[in-house]
Amino acid sequence: MFAETFRIFFSTWYTYLIFGMIFGSFLNVVIYRVPNGMSIVSPPSSCPKCGHVIRWYENIPVLGWIFLRGKCSSCGKPISIEYPLVELIVGLITLGLYIMIGPVPELIIYISLSYTLFCIILIDYKTFSIPHGLNITLLAISIITVVFNIFIRKFLPLTPLGSLLGGITGFGILYVIHKIGRIIYKQEAMGMGDLFLLGSAGLILGPKLTLTAFIIGSIFAVISHALPTLINMLKREKESLRFLSIAETGTDAVLQDPDNSADIMGLRMQIYFNLRKDSFSKIRSELQDLIDLQNLAPATYTRLFFRFAAVNDETEAISVLKKLNTADNISRTDLKKVLSEDLVGYDSYHDNYKLIQKSCKENNLGRLSDILNDNELFGNEDKCCDSVEEIRSHMFKLGDNGQKLEFLLRHNRYFQFNGYTAEQKKIIELIESCIDLNDDNLLQRYLSEAALVYFKDFYFKDSESYLNKMRMFYENGKLIYEAAKNIYNIALFRYVFFRQRLAFGPFLSAGIMVSLLWGEKIIGYYFSFLEKLLT
Repeated sequence: MFAETFRIFFSTWYTYLIFGMIFGSFLNVVIYRVPNGMSIVSPPSSCPKCGHVIRWYENIPVLGWIFLRGKCSSCGKPISIEYPLVELIVGLITLGLYIMIGPVPELIIYISLSYTLFCIILIDYKTFSIPHGLNITLLAISIITVVFNIFIRKFLPLTPLGSLLGGITGFGILYVIHKIGRIIYKQEAMGMGDLFLLGSAGLILGPKLTLTAFIIGSIFAVISHALPTLINMLKREKESLRFLSIAETGTDAVLQDPDNSADIMGLRMQIYFNLRKDSFSKIRSELQDLIDLQNLAPATYTRLFFRFAAVNDETEAISVLKKLNTADNISRTDLKKVLSEDLVGYDSYHDNYKLIQKSCKENNLGRLSDILNDNELFGNEDKCCDSVEEIRSHMFKLGDNGQKLEFLLRHNRYFQFNGYTAEQKKIIELIESCIDLNDDNLLQRYLSEAALVYFKDFYFKDSESYLNKMRMFYENGKLIYEAAKNIYNIALFRYVFFRQRLAFGPFLSAGIMVSLLWGEKIIGYYFSFLEKLLT
């Protein structure tokens, strides 16, 4: 009797729809909390605006949001429509899988896989990163699937060797793209999360369907990417000029120091070379006069070498490099710091190092070349801690607030650019709780650095909010050197180095699921089409 009741219950379509919506409510928690480094178990779900703990009857999937009319029952603030949409979509996905596959044991595997990929799609779309926990979950599901397929019930046409080759194929395709993109664009063209995503899925797809998943995901991505890329091209000059205007409005105070002035003028020259051709010759001439009249610091000469190289003025680039070569106060610490800056389009110590070392060798600048070859500099950019607790412990050993802030900003940049969203948020919390930001100079340093980091990692709303907090400084012409430089770098990055960023994970996840369900049919249709085309 119980078995019959169980069979009937799990053979009705609405059971899977309801089950899916309930799990959709849980996936909402995962999608919100995992990128923020929060537990998905506790505390109970609450309004993110007022902290009101959501009652059970308010948390009924879809219906709860409708009864509340999309507003928190405590503070009355809007509740995003994303929550009921996620619940409904997950419910429909679950129902669709049941209709396609039926009430068989492997349905659990398909559902688990689709839930994990769905979370990856939304999180990667929002944060441009795939949390390690979700990739580990996907890997675990893939391994369980392979074991289940081999020893319990064969439902996939896959051998152990085919599974291994699928994993290697998935990881290998994206690894090659990752390396080629790094060489061509001087920045990451493919996140490591995507590599592990396709590598893990490859275990259950096999090499043929892994290639199919990659192709389908790429087609989805290209179609989605075309219009935003065109809009980006049309808007880049206007937006870059806006940031340039902000920087120029607030920099008068920093131009009194010759080194600061030369550095800012070098940045302006590089921007004018791309945006204001009519002003380029004038700013270059003024900068050359300043270099001839002043004995500048080695760090300034180093930065100017990259600026002149960027505007194809090789003669002046080598000239300032020779001044650096003969300087008697070259500091390895200063050189290391400069080589870690934004000088060739994106933070790349090794790319900066290779360019300056190549010029030294070609122009027989032996002394500088020897210094660059020193073990203290060669391939030895400052390493960052991977643990927030380690960062916290080390921070408190530093002397003043300025040193602590620089240490935390370096890790903020490291975590943000490597997709460690949760860790990055904790660094921001450390800065705002442990650093005295009543000091205007430290406040400007923090706000401008955050604005630059967020902009370069495509969080434009966050970047704009930090810039707005600086409004009182740049409108009154009171920007400090570091803040002005960061805003100039935003203008430069927006026009010269900015490429419309694409979160490939969502499209790849869709390609994986499509290939798993219909891959063989798609391949069959494709070859049938080719056969008709060629006959």
